[in-house]
Amino acid sequence: MIRAEDKQFEEEIISGGHHIALPFEMSITENGIDILAYSFCLDIAREFEEKYSSSPTSPEAKSFLYSRLLPIMDELDYGSDGDACRVHLEYRCTSPDTSKILPICRIIDTLDGARYNESLPLDEFELNPSDEIDRMAVIEEGGEIVCFCGINDISGEDGLLEITVECAEEHRGKGYGTSCVAKLTEYLISKGEEVVYICTETNEPSKRTAIAAGFELNKTVMPFVCYKKETDEE
Repeated sequence: MIRAEDKQFEEEIISGGHHIALPFEMSITENGIDILAYSFCLDIAREFEEKYSSSPTSPEAKSFLYSRLLPIMDELDYGSDGDACRVHLEYRCTSPDTSKILPICRIIDTLDGARYNESLPLDEFELNPSDEIDRMAVIEEGGEIVCFCGINDISGEDGLLEITVECAEEHRGKGYGTSCVAKLTEYLISKGEEVVYICTETNEPSKRTAIAAGFELNKTVMPFVCYKKETDEE
């Protein structure tokens, strides 16, 4: 199925000079292929569907999109970083594998005063103790957080909570990531939330973590991501 992007949203992106534009986004589920495209890319989407419905993420399919979409986006001052067709896998979970939750894994409601491994991007998070959904699962060693799972984003389309997990390199291979994912997922589901886990197709460790924690593949997504070109200021 091919759908046109909301016209108002499309115009807002292009005319507003947003940093990122997605003129084409394909999702693959057990029900088939779904393509969402900007109005001026619908013919390209139809040709893509006709030619590559049996191999939509193949190198040939990606090459087709590059050759047809980049010239159009270039005229709108958008370009690619060379990896516009990065394939993502979306996993969902209704029943996490709680047997993977380690006793040292706990839910926290604040990072105030917390010490954490310098390799973890926890300075990007700010938990709100008054919001019972805004929580994080962590594992500590030596008085510092060495692995965490937190809420990365809330999908504007369906309200799903997207979670993310990080583990300090020297602590990998201990089941910490799987434990934190299962712990936070269990907590969020108990609050009536739906959870999604997204990683790139090539990230084998992340895929293994999702599956080990009880997630199942829901769909494969291939957006065509373009970035606004930088202009020199006079």
